[in-house]
Amino acid sequence: MHRKRPQPGAHSLTKNPKVLTVSILVTLITLCAVTMLTWSISYSYDQLRTIALLVVAPKLAHWWPLTVYGPWLLAGLSILRASVQRRTARKSWAVMLIASGTAVALCIGQSAHSLLAMVVVGIPPITALVCFRELIGQFSSRPGPRHAADAVGAQKQPPKG
Repeated sequence: MHRKRPQPGAHSLTKNPKVLTVSILVTLITLCAVTMLTWSISYSYDQLRTIALLVVAPKLAHWWPLTVYGPWLLAGLSILRASVQRRTARKSWAVMLIASGTAVALCIGQSAHSLLAMVVVGIPPITALVCFRELIGQFSSRPGPRHAADAVGAQKQPPKG
């Protein structure tokens, strides 16, 4: 009889239900963050295009919001790369904050002069930034909690005596 040995790690999801639970949660968080990020940017993009229509030709106004969200997107990709490589991305975060602040300022500047209108048009660029931050948090590969690392290290050390 030739028995086939199971591959190590082949049943890791069934052996450890926490891995499956965490995987499902990360997937749901990522899906929600991407959905809200997409909606927020598209809403803000439309607001910025409407603002640009006030001063430029319609063809140019259609693409003008890219001057705000182009650097935002590139900074976001740089932050994602830095997160995967476990590096800091301070300059990219600064670009993202400036682009988000610009979007908020432009949207609020052209809104009706009521607090409610300012909040309605100012929140989507902020929501996009917050959702992006949460998305990055799902992909950043930071080491685990220190106490867990200490426990693993303590198990590998030979007993003193």
